Amino acid sequence: MTPAMPSKRQFSANDVSLAVMNYNGEDKLTGLFQSIAKLVNPVGEVLMIDDGSRDDSVGLVCKGWPATRVIELGVNSGGVLNKVRNRAFSEATRSLVFIVDNDVELKPNCVEELIAVFNQYPEAAACLTRAVHWDDQTSIYQDGQILHYVGASPNTNRDAHIDEVDDEPRVSIGWGVQMIDKQRAAEVSFFNEAYILGWGDDGEINHKLNLYGYKCYQVPKAVVVHKRFESSKRYLAAVQNRLRFIAEMYRLRTIVLALPALIAYEASLVAFLVMKGGMSDYWTGWKVFFRDFSDIRRVRREIQAYRKLPDNQVMASGDIFVYSDYVNNKILMTGYKALNCFLNIYWRIIRKFV
Repeated sequence: MTPAMPSKRQFSANDVSLAVMNYNGEDKLTGLFQSIAKLVNPVGEVLMIDDGSRDDSVGLVCKGWPATRVIELGVNSGGVLNKVRNRAFSEATRSLVFIVDNDVELKPNCVEELIAVFNQYPEAAACLTRAVHWDDQTSIYQDGQILHYVGASPNTNRDAHIDEVDDEPRVSIGWGVQMIDKQRAAEVSFFNEAYILGWGDDGEINHKLNLYGYKCYQVPKAVVVHKRFESSKRYLAAVQNRLRFIAEMYRLRTIVLALPALIAYEASLVAFLVMKGGMSDYWTGWKVFFRDFSDIRRVRREIQAYRKLPDNQVMASGDIFVYSDYVNNKILMTGYKALNCFLNIYWRIIRKFV
């Protein structure tokens, strides 16, 4: 079935359900809700999906912004944020659902810029924001990306000055602050709740939509300010989600042709995790992969049945993104550079055939 592409849509801010994803965000929510109040035009509704917070997040929002509809899950999702995101879809009453993490603040024109792209591009199914650093708002934190063919994230404009990069919409996947067409998300079964918080959980829906024949656009003019807080290393998600993503999304032909690169990346990942003491997460990721293999096959059949595009149109190569403190010695940095060099060369060899 080919997705329907209306010739023209005219959304407005009233067609938006803004849904805040929250867990223990009492120290962050005031800034976010103040920025929501300063939007150029008020959105149709504001929700907060509370993921079993143990602080006074709910009380703070109910008292300070009583028009907000608060949905309390009661019990924490256990690191499966996609359950929280999907609850936002089920609760939202508007056509566009703006998923917003609790650690950002919105620029006043953010919603209007996202809506403008939806209205300009009939094939748009999701529009993603640009994020700048809290302590230097001329420096980019997140600027969208296309999938690296080994199942990783290229380092797209991270820490670049906003004047050094263009501000035109481009096809992208991932991250957690994005506006999504609710009806089109339903066509690809919304977010996959088998993904845990970490790599790929916020971008797998975008990749599915792109494969389906819609487009997910990075919108650089729609800006949020990101307050980065220290968090635990997400080694498990980097293994578990990546294995599932490749098995569900890639054509078999792509997996076979990319196998030398996938093996090289896997060997580098193992070496890194040995040095960082993360091998228990690595083995757990593989254990979960085999445990869930029948479900992965089921999802794979669904995705491969509706996909419209070859893999070389929805993935690329480039330097893989890692935090600087992950490659904080000479051995790790040398290995990182060598791996990127090999992967970039190998992609040039196989990209026409996947």
